[in-house]
Amino acid sequence: MPVLRPLLCLLLSGCFIRAATTPDWQKLDACQLIQNDWNDGDSFHARTPDGKEFIFRLYFVDTPETDNRFPARVAEQAAAFGISTDAALALGEKAKKFTASALGSPFSVWTCWQKAPGASQLQRWYAMVETKQGWLDKLLVKSGLARIYGKRVTTPSGMDSRQYIEELNRLIASKP
Repeated sequence: MPVLRPLLCLLLSGCFIRAATTPDWQKLDACQLIQNDWNDGDSFHARTPDGKEFIFRLYFVDTPETDNRFPARVAEQAAAFGISTDAALALGEKAKKFTASALGSPFSVWTCWQKAPGASQLQRWYAMVETKQGWLDKLLVKSGLARIYGKRVTTPSGMDSRQYIEELNRLIASKP
C-alpha cells in the first residue's frame, strides 16, 4: 500500500496538471467578416453580434502571404509548397479569396484569447473558425491553400493537437 500511494498521487496530479493546461475556449457565434485590406487566408477582421471587432489568426495552419513585404517569409512559404515565390503570392491571393468566401455568411469563432503576434500594431488572437461548410483550417488544407504550421492547441472538443494534426494530414493525403 505505501508504494501505491505515491503512484496514485502522481497519477492524480498529472490529471490535474492536464486539466489546468487545457485552454478555456469561448465561442463567439454569428460573427461577420469585416472587409479589410490586411485580411488574408489565415488572418482576418471580424465583428461579433454585439458590435465588438477583433482580428483573428487561425491555429494549426499557414497560408502564403499576399504581398512581398516579408521576402524571406514568402521564400520560405514557397519552398514549403514546392513552388516559386510568384506562385506562392498567387496562392496567397487565392487563399484570401477562399477565406472571404467561406466567411461570407455568419460563422463561429472559438478562441482562448491567446495573443497571435504579427506585423500589425493591433492585437490579434488565435482562433479556430467554424463555418457552415466546416472548420476553416480543414477547408484550407483540403483545398491545398494552407500548410499545417503554426500555433497548436487542444481543440474545443478536447482533441489533443497531435491527433488534430493527424486529421489535417489525412486531408492532404486524401486529395486527388
